Amino acid sequence: MDLHTVDNGILQHLEEELEKDDWNVMISHFLGVDHCGHRYGPDHPEMTAKLAQMNNVVKNVADRIEMDTLLLVFGDHGMTKTGDHGGDSEGEITAALFAYSPGLNMVPANPGSIHPVQVSQVDIVPTLALALGVPIPFSNLGKVVEELLAKKGESPAEVLNKKVQALAQNVQQVQKYLQEYKKVGNELFGELWNRLEQLNGKINKDLNELTTREKKMAYTEYLNVAKMMCETVWAKFNIAEMASGLILMVSVMALIVLMVLSQANDVLVLKRLLLLTVGVNSLFIFTPYASISVMGYVASGMIVVWLYFHHRYLDCKSSDINITDGFSLFLTLCIYLGSFSNSYVVVENYVISFMLLSLIIMYSLISFLRRQRKKNMSTLSWKNVKVSLNVRNVVCFMAVIVLLVSVRGSSSYWKCREEQSWCVPSQVHTPMNGLPESFRNWRYFTSLFALVLLVWLPRRWLIMCGNLNGSRLGVLLVSYVPVITGVFVAAHWALQAAPLQNSPLSEHAVVPPRLTFAVTILFVVAMYCIPLLIYEVPPKKSFGPVVNHPYGFVPQVYHKLIEKYHDGNSKNSNIPVVYGLATAVSAPVVSIVTALLVVLTMLAGDGLAPAVLVLVVTATSCFVVHALCSWMTANNIETLLKPSWAALCVWFILSVHGFYVTGHQPTFSSLHWSAAFVGFTGDWGGSNFFPTLLVGINTFMAQILFGISLPLIVLAPLAIGVAFPRLRGNRLESEETSRGEFLLVDRPEKAKEAVLFTAVSYILLHAAKVFCSSLSAFVLRRHLMVWKIFAPHFIFEAVGFLVTCCCVVLSTVFFLRVLKVLYAWSEQLRIKNT
Repeated sequence: MDLHTVDNGILQHLEEELEKDDWNVMISHFLGVDHCGHRYGPDHPEMTAKLAQMNNVVKNVADRIEMDTLLLVFGDHGMTKTGDHGGDSEGEITAALFAYSPGLNMVPANPGSIHPVQVSQVDIVPTLALALGVPIPFSNLGKVVEELLAKKGESPAEVLNKKVQALAQNVQQVQKYLQEYKKVGNELFGELWNRLEQLNGKINKDLNELTTREKKMAYTEYLNVAKMMCETVWAKFNIAEMASGLILMVSVMALIVLMVLSQANDVLVLKRLLLLTVGVNSLFIFTPYASISVMGYVASGMIVVWLYFHHRYLDCKSSDINITDGFSLFLTLCIYLGSFSNSYVVVENYVISFMLLSLIIMYSLISFLRRQRKKNMSTLSWKNVKVSLNVRNVVCFMAVIVLLVSVRGSSSYWKCREEQSWCVPSQVHTPMNGLPESFRNWRYFTSLFALVLLVWLPRRWLIMCGNLNGSRLGVLLVSYVPVITGVFVAAHWALQAAPLQNSPLSEHAVVPPRLTFAVTILFVVAMYCIPLLIYEVPPKKSFGPVVNHPYGFVPQVYHKLIEKYHDGNSKNSNIPVVYGLATAVSAPVVSIVTALLVVLTMLAGDGLAPAVLVLVVTATSCFVVHALCSWMTANNIETLLKPSWAALCVWFILSVHGFYVTGHQPTFSSLHWSAAFVGFTGDWGGSNFFPTLLVGINTFMAQILFGISLPLIVLAPLAIGVAFPRLRGNRLESEETSRGEFLLVDRPEKAKEAVLFTAVSYILLHAAKVFCSSLSAFVLRRHLMVWKIFAPHFIFEAVGFLVTCCCVVLSTVFFLRVLKVLYAWSEQLRIKNT
């Protein structure tokens, strides 16, 4: 560790700056002692040498300062015998304070005592404020250091009066702060608050009757009690409640591992698990920690559901976790453990992008090698691997390249943290009206182009799949609603860029966003009610067996359905022809996601519209890679529907990556407050609900997007396989995979199990990250960076987890609704053709 570079750099300029008279405050931050303590500890010879160097620096500066200059030398913390800090031991929270000035008459408060005067670090704030002649900061709780107020030549009475005046200003400031703090409903410790009120009354009523020394004692007691009360309230950690919740979470996660590896009867396992979790949670019901019991019941219910589908659907054995899944879970575990490092949290956006790229490359490579092993050999060696340039391999390679480029390019839209000193802020986060006029048109049309692609690409996919044929109400809504809302958003951005002061348009600037919100909500409700995007060709217009058509896929009801609809003696040859049937389940989900993309892009702002497009391109590339890898390794329809842990981990990491791509950081200073004014002028009728909701949607748009589109992980192999038959090759033809998603009608239970397992597993991946964030905040609660880094990280993770849960539940309910309506339609078709 470098002990001298920073210190030597300061020493090169310190003497020069001392000679100048253009400064009022000079701060020299020497880091060598801190680095030396971490590297060698306090008793090493290197520490002795470093302290000797600092002694010489202090001596030289003290000899050069003038009469009206105050020199303060102090550290921000101490250290343990091993050179560490961050805890609450005496050695860690104690540091020396050296004060010197040629013009001050500093007399120790207890002369002759071996114990030095003790002050708190917060006492430096009011002392420096009074010394510089500026008001004491509003939220200060420190007490002015009296020993630094006596000048040489002043009598004891003059010194005492000066101290009383300084303490009076100090008390007045603290009183004002505490009164304002209590007004907003914050908790203050009852007994100490009553004591403060008594002291306050004594100071205000009996002030004229008190001697100067008694006034000083009253002021000093008031400030000491005020600081003690606030320390009691603010530094209070309920260790029992925190530990109980964490132990419960650990117990539940341990049960998951045990049940997954268990070979016992499923029903017996679930009964024992249910009884055990109910028993554990019941221990907390009649305690002050009853809220833990409620959370425990929710967690237990989710785990029971997960285990049910894990055992029933996956038939989990040790062999189910292949090398791809193992590598994916290992990378995910590394992300979890990173929550315990403040350095990791600061650069999490960099690490997440690296993890995502590593996982995608390994996922596609191992899937290819597994396919080669199944196809060509019983044992796989590198010299036997034959790379064939078929369409599937080429497309998979190109999808990985697109993903690499999009992930690397997304760094242009990251927002800088305060701790990222190397980061250069991007202009994409600057409001349109804050840009130079020459730059506004360029950014507007770039953002408009990104918005057009966000609407056009999903629309083009649906047209190609035949889901926008016919005149069903749902088809018409999907065809026009995203286009209309896109026009509204473009108008909103144009009005933002235009000078609206004293313009008749200023009163109508909120109309386009409000129309976008209203139309999107109505569209989502309508799609839930009428989700089918298919077109059944009337019998008189049927034109025989057709596989492809210029306007989309026209999958037929194949012979399995014909056998189901007609008995063996039926001579009916009217085979129905239906447009969009092969993607009938994914098409409504894609439509909902498209409508939400328009709203999320509007809330993100015009500058981040390209970032949303880059994120969508990244997600689409992941879908393609996942679909192709599934076709490479699947042995039957059940394994094709089963999303691997690798795919779930990719989607989980991609959602975390999306949080940073959309210009966010887990810090409160990075919140996009401008989103609160999208559709509002600032007058919210006394309620903060809507602006809070808009800022929340803006902050967690990635969690919303990936939670709503989660069912597409199950559907992507079927949809891409039927859209591009050459990509799936000749595999599973016996299963009639050319029917696409309509084959789920024959397997409704498997489809439900697949999507429910995907939903619960995805939620658990996020829950594990929240657990690690909460555990890190608990373990490092005395860390110097707990309130700066760990606590905000935990808060953002927790709220994002709640948003993820809500969106995953909604998307799962919508998927089951589409499946139910499609099944009902097929039954009506069967009755009609019987």
